[in-house]
This record gives sequence, structure tokens and C-alpha cells, in this order.
Amino acid sequence: MPPSAPAAGTVEEQSKEAGAFKALGRDLRGTLVWSSNREGNHELYRADLATGQVVRLTNHPHVDYLSRYSPDGRQISFLRSRRPWVSFREVDGWDLMIMDADGSNQRRLIEQAYHAVWTPDGRSITYTRDNKVMAVDVGSGQERTIVDGADAPLAGRIDEPMLGPGNRLALALKGVSRGRQGVGILSLDRRTFERVSSNPSACEIAWIGQTGRVVWIEGSGRGGTRVMHTPSAGGTPEVLIDLPGAYSHEYFPVVTPDGRWLIWGAAAEGHEHDRADYEIFAWRIGTPAESATRLTWSTSNDQWPDLRID
Repeated sequence: MPPSAPAAGTVEEQSKEAGAFKALGRDLRGTLVWSSNREGNHELYRADLATGQVVRLTNHPHVDYLSRYSPDGRQISFLRSRRPWVSFREVDGWDLMIMDADGSNQRRLIEQAYHAVWTPDGRSITYTRDNKVMAVDVGSGQERTIVDGADAPLAGRIDEPMLGPGNRLALALKGVSRGRQGVGILSLDRRTFERVSSNPSACEIAWIGQTGRVVWIEGSGRGGTRVMHTPSAGGTPEVLIDLPGAYSHEYFPVVTPDGRWLIWGAAAEGHEHDRADYEIFAWRIGTPAESATRLTWSTSNDQWPDLRID
């Protein structure tokens, strides 16, 4: 069943959000895009950091989520459910969509894609299908297989792949023996897999810009999860941030291309990605954790944010 529609946002909540976006806009210029069910169904929203204005980008009876800016900021990719409601846990229930950054020119790029993320050059989008990491050329629509999860050195279920610098693929590996689960980096040239965390709860790995370092979510921490990172290439994993206060169940991390800002969601209670009251946070990496800015203020499910810096 789809999640229950939240209560309508109050004027006070809307004012808090506008103020939070404008406060972040004093540190950087840009826009934030994310998915929320604040108006009943999960749609995509965009906030202008200069004005604090929030606009809805999609209006469709199916579920829209996992919006990602293209590297040049001109387009947004996202996933749309193939039925009116699909749980985020269902990996084969989604089509890959694309639109201009203002929400116009929405169109389906390919059918049956999951966890779609732009390649660093902006020419293609990677995604999973049938436990393969695929890529589609945005211009031609041609698909190709990057790696099959059944093959060595993986031989497991691939989750959340993201192509990064040096022709390397960050991913979570599931469905294998406990000692081989976790998150790591696959070299597509050498076909070697470097595990950065063997914690079976590790997931949602993402690159820190072009540094060759990564962040991911791991169990434990104040609210049951925390954001981890590798402080140097091949270094020992460390906690990047574990939010103080009630909202400390972290998920959906993404780092801006310049490697300076972390954007993610956190809940005070609950876990389900499309049901819990997740709020969006922004934090300049390296500053005190207390300086993280809460951006959304609603009782809805706000998740999978992405930040474009102008």
C-alpha cells in the first residue's frame, strides 16, 4: 500500500523552509531538487537558494523520485514507477525519465531501470537492470552493459552503482557470504574490487567529487545510521558525520561535484525510505556537525536530494 498522505504543510513550516533555503543561499548559489509526498503523491520539487522559493517539477499519478542533476546542470534524470504506486524496494518497477532543469520537456529515456546516476562526462546515465550495471547514451538512447553482477570479482547482487573518476564504479554488494558484503570500488580496467567497508549494513555509496574518495551509510551511530567516508584513497574508514539531536537516522547521501558539500536525508524515527519523516540536510564538509542546516520542515517523506551549485 502507498504511504499515507501527510498533513498539509502549515504557513510556519513553509516559512521555516524558505528561511533555511535562503540561509544556505548566503553560502552558495544554486538549487536543490528532491522527492516528497508533501502533496499526497511523491513528486519532484526544486528550491531556489537565492529566494527560498519551492516549485513542484512533476505532477503525475505515478511515483517520481531519485532526481539527479546532469553535470552541466541543464537536465534532471529521475525514476518514475511503472504502476501508480511501487515500493522503493522493488527494483524492476521503474522507468528512467529525463527533463530540463526547469521541469519542462519530460520524457522517458528507457524502460526498467533502477538507481540511475549520471556519468561524470554527462553523456550517459548508469543504472541497474537484472543485476547488471548498464549505461544509456542520453543523445542516442543506445544501451550498453558495463558489468554483470554474476561475474567475478563480484558474484553478488549489485546495489546503488555510481561511476566515478578513473573508470571506477562505487557500489554496494549484497547477497553473498557475510565476509564479502559491504561497499567498495570496482576498477573496470583491472577488474579488481576494493572493499572499503565489510559491514553488511553498508549501502548508498557515493563519490566525493573527483577526489577518488567515497561516502556511504553504515549501521550504528546515534540514530542507528551514520555517514562514513574514506579520508584518503585506500585509507581506514571514519565517521564523516553523525548528526547530533533527534534527526540522526541518515540516508541518501550525495556530495556536490566540487567535493565541498554533503546533502542527505535524516529521520528522527522510522526507517522505510518512502514512509518515514525524513528531512533534508546540507553541511559543508569539515565544519562542526552542529553547523549542518536542516532544509525541509514538514511531516512528509522528503528524500533523495541533489544540489546544483551555480
